[in-house]
Amino acid sequence: MSINHCSYSSHKFNSMFRPFGRSDRFYYVNFYFKEDFILMAETKKKGRLFDLPETKGAFQLKGIVSGMEKDTAFKEIKTKSGKPMRMLNFGASYLDGETLYVNIQGMEQENVYFSKRAEKKGEKADTVKVPWVERYSYNREGYRMIGKNIGVKKKVDSEGKTVNDKKILTDFDACKEVKENLRDGASVFIRGSLDYSSFTDDKGNKRTSTKLVPNQISLCSDIDFDSEKFEKQNDFNQVIIFMAIEQEKDDNEKPTGRFVVLAKIVTYSNIEDVQFIIVDKALANKFKKSLNPYNAIKVNGHMVSSTQTETVVADDDVWGEEDRLDKVAAPTKREFIITGAKGSSIDKTIYTEQNVTEAIAKIKNANKAEENFGDDSNDDWGDGTDFDDGDDEAWD
Repeated sequence: MSINHCSYSSHKFNSMFRPFGRSDRFYYVNFYFKEDFILMAETKKKGRLFDLPETKGAFQLKGIVSGMEKDTAFKEIKTKSGKPMRMLNFGASYLDGETLYVNIQGMEQENVYFSKRAEKKGEKADTVKVPWVERYSYNREGYRMIGKNIGVKKKVDSEGKTVNDKKILTDFDACKEVKENLRDGASVFIRGSLDYSSFTDDKGNKRTSTKLVPNQISLCSDIDFDSEKFEKQNDFNQVIIFMAIEQEKDDNEKPTGRFVVLAKIVTYSNIEDVQFIIVDKALANKFKKSLNPYNAIKVNGHMVSSTQTETVVADDDVWGEEDRLDKVAAPTKREFIITGAKGSSIDKTIYTEQNVTEAIAKIKNANKAEENFGDDSNDDWGDGTDFDDGDDEAWD
């Protein structure tokens, strides 16, 4: 007998399970009272809905700045609650013609937090809450504000050397600091985290968005793409929940020679479906042979950006030679190419079909409630090991 059940446990919500269907097969539906949905909405506001660990991701990028002169680079608005909010968006070209965009946004808060490193290994750092208005006047030995590391202008230090003017700023203040001092053409090093979210487009299709959110923006030595010493830096790593791997196919259903890794990413408040690309067939075979659905693994690779173009004829009524124009057919395409993974990082117990499914059900129920009742050992994964025959056979 197959039993499907919603994920909110009965000790938290007044749900009733009622069977329906044919006499030889019953399905269970979870019925909730209005009070339950109100409680779900309130729970979502107050904290996390599920206990699964987040699957963290990070990136490092070195590039030449672009887009700072655009009107869309910096915005300052008011939130629905009337709080000032700032948003920053600019590009960094890691190769000539290949640009990745980073995003920072923040608003005024009631408090900020300062942290002091633990004196002994294994101990937790000490954290204190400080009122927003005192964020730059608070001075306590050993404590640093938790925020963005920004160094986008130069100063002369006490030894007469020209160095980056390093500051630790809130997201809100970092937006303004970068806007006022960073210029197109500057060379920067950026380090940060990967932020995943999803939305439904006008056609009802679910779209996943991955933002590059900097924790550090620093001026660096001038980048020269033509130099023999130039080494591109557009790297990422990410813990994923592996779901499947399949051959990528073009619009005519023909294999492209690349492979698509289907994965889930656990954020603080959601679980997102995300795709990664593998180009190396041997590595794809290693994934297919060694991983099962809901296994967690830490992967690494490169972030790449390309603009899709098509050649079009300007007009059918042509005098003389045809005027062929390169027309941008789609927005810039960004992909995360997996080039390696740590076999020793595989975890087969933390994430299961049951606990992930239950968490997703909680998220869906809470979102619905908010809409209705809420307010505004082998670490070498580069070998050419083929797969077993049968369902797990390798791609030829």
